[in-house]
Amino acid sequence: MNHRQTVAEISRRLPRLKRRDVAEVLEVMTELWLEELAQPDQSVTVADLGQLSAEVQSFRSGGAVGKRTVKRVYVRFRPTAKFRQTILTAYIEEGQLK
Repeated sequence: MNHRQTVAEISRRLPRLKRRDVAEVLEVMTELWLEELAQPDQSVTVADLGQLSAEVQSFRSGGAVGKRTVKRVYVRFRPTAKFRQTILTAYIEEGQLK
C-alpha cells in the first residue's frame, strides 16, 4: 500500500474528511516521525504494529590505501505480538505456512 492508496482508503472509511486533509495529516505525521528518528536513542511506537528505531554506527575501515571512517545506518522494527499473530494467521490462511 502506497501513500495514494492509504489516503484513498482513509477517505473512504472517514468520508467527512477530504483527501487533501488526510494527505496533509499523513505528511505531518511523516515529518514528525522523521524528526524523532533523526535524534539519537529515539523511537516511534505505533499502536498494534510495533516500534521503529534508527541508529548510526561509525567504524574504521582499513585497506591498502588507508583507513577511513564509515557510518552505517541501522533501522530496526520490533513488531508487537498482535502484529506477529496477524501476519502468521494471514500466511496460514493462504496455505503458505503449515
